[in-house]
Amino acid sequence: MTSSSSPRKRAIATSDTTIGSTRYNLYKQAYSRINDATKQGFFLEAITIIESLISDRLESRLTFLKKHDVSFKTLGGLIKESRKTETDSPLKELVAQDLDRWRNDRNKALHEMAKIADGDSSTWEDRVKGIVPVATDGLKILRAIDKRCKDLRKLDLKSRHING
Repeated sequence: MTSSSSPRKRAIATSDTTIGSTRYNLYKQAYSRINDATKQGFFLEAITIIESLISDRLESRLTFLKKHDVSFKTLGGLIKESRKTETDSPLKELVAQDLDRWRNDRNKALHEMAKIADGDSSTWEDRVKGIVPVATDGLKILRAIDKRCKDLRKLDLKSRHING
């Protein structure tokens, strides 16, 4: 990971680069870490990795649709952009409804674990139990988005082959 003041661009896999295999390996490790973190009770870690993978899938899809780079955006910004840009109804609905609801749950899980609202007497254990579904729902949404994006990519490749 590098740090710079210029905007970062998402690496694109081409036939003459190792980006595809690097991304595959990162995804494989990320999914493995989500599973390990969930089993060990590190739900906040699982949620952050899930969000990173979802964001990467949406950035890839939006870059394809917009024909220019969409990289390193917030999840909220990606959802907003998907609502305006996405052409596939099932994916658009999944993002606008399920993912946006999950984003709100994720925000609460990540940003309010140590905050106490007036009248709140929940313990740490209560709060951890409350974020278990955030991790499990997030993984389901990630898998659904990833599957739909893969299906759409296959359809696009098939269309290009037929038309090109």
